Amino acid sequence: MKKNVFSCMMLSTLLLLGIINWGCDDNNEKTWSVDSDPVLELKAAEIHSEQGRTIKIEGVVKDEVGIKSINLNIDDWYLDRDIRVSANDSLVKEYDLWYDFKVPKDAADQEHTIQITVYNMGDRSVSETVSVYMDGDFVSPVLDLQNPVDGLTLAPEGEIPVEIYALLSDSRQLGYFVAKESSINFYDSISFMGTGALSFEYNSTATLPAEIGEYNFEFVLADSAGNVVGESRLVKASYDFDKLYLADVETDEELTSDLFGVPMLISKTAPYNFEAKYYSEAPGTKVRFIPQTTSFKPHCYGVDPEDPSKLINDSETALPIVLDGKGYYRITLNLENLSYEVESYEPEDWYFEPKMEYPDDDSYIETEYVGKLGLVGKGFPEYPDQNWATWASIEFDRDPDNPYRFYKTLDMEGDVEFIFQPEHPWGWWPEPFWRFDSKENPEKTVLKGGDNVALTVPVRTTYKVTFDSHLNRAKVVPVE
Repeated sequence: MKKNVFSCMMLSTLLLLGIINWGCDDNNEKTWSVDSDPVLELKAAEIHSEQGRTIKIEGVVKDEVGIKSINLNIDDWYLDRDIRVSANDSLVKEYDLWYDFKVPKDAADQEHTIQITVYNMGDRSVSETVSVYMDGDFVSPVLDLQNPVDGLTLAPEGEIPVEIYALLSDSRQLGYFVAKESSINFYDSISFMGTGALSFEYNSTATLPAEIGEYNFEFVLADSAGNVVGESRLVKASYDFDKLYLADVETDEELTSDLFGVPMLISKTAPYNFEAKYYSEAPGTKVRFIPQTTSFKPHCYGVDPEDPSKLINDSETALPIVLDGKGYYRITLNLENLSYEVESYEPEDWYFEPKMEYPDDDSYIETEYVGKLGLVGKGFPEYPDQNWATWASIEFDRDPDNPYRFYKTLDMEGDVEFIFQPEHPWGWWPEPFWRFDSKENPEKTVLKGGDNVALTVPVRTTYKVTFDSHLNRAKVVPVE
């Protein structure tokens, strides 16, 4: 401290004697002689936004001598921001302007003007304005493409008509719609600009040649603000289907009213050959087979009424295969020669059993204790404590006649996610558990793997969940 005081005294003495000529002048910046204005190039002079949304003001600023500062101003929104760019000892001649600003939630529904002013080192300036409109559209249109279904396979017995049906909608205004398949020169487009249309029902037919092939249809829908959504559909002309499904229901409505699992995917064993393993819950169950998931048309395989030992592919005349008793059945099909066989069988594989007895050593409770099997997830309004909580697992009802089968009837609403998981009072995640082969379109369960199912149920609905661990199949169907 003494050294500092002495230094200050010596400095004062030298200043008084005039030995050091040093002044603290706030006006000692260099004077610049500039005869040109800076250049401001904005990326956009108009921004379409909405209240509470962040906007970006972007551009490039240039000056041959140096950019001093940039000011952004709009009094209505209390924005008056100075961005210092250059100083005397550090000149910037080109600057990328990128400024984020959140539109006030109480901004009026009108045009608002933000002024951007750039100053160079000679205090010459240039100004530009950005107009901000409160008519931004950030919600994508909805393309509900109902036909054709993806993977549709059609027999090329002649030229094949492919029916296209889609429901188009947008919250503000539709822009345009395109349907195309380039290999057959199919192209159709509709412009909705200036019509104010909020919805449209699209119907059309594309014709495939009478030959084996694969065709990729593309569909694009845009709204008037440029938000775009797209879908694609693969349609095959072939006598050999990639997938085949067992349908134990009677109508198209029953094929589509489920959350998932109806119809039931069966196994493809070779070209044209399939095997279905199925549990008949009661004598007299009727089943047919379809390669598409939402309709019994155009293909439906069942018993040929003219020759019950053979199959027929006819949605109008094909009779169901009737399973005489209760229990598991194996059904094999050959779609090339239209033969089929039906036999009953007894499963011999492992089935789930809880371990609900506490071990003697409490330190092993988390690994030894496995409670009853149930649903764990969210979206069950009757079970508010069930939010991925294994200690609050929604317990299944087990079929008293079949240790592989589990059931539960409950309400679902909103964002619904779940897996099949045993309960554990300490919240551990014990094995075994079952997830699914797909989040949004599950066709089978996966033991100790897969994804959590994640679906949306917009209106509270009562469903019956059925799970068969032998078949690795689950279905969720509405209950009236």
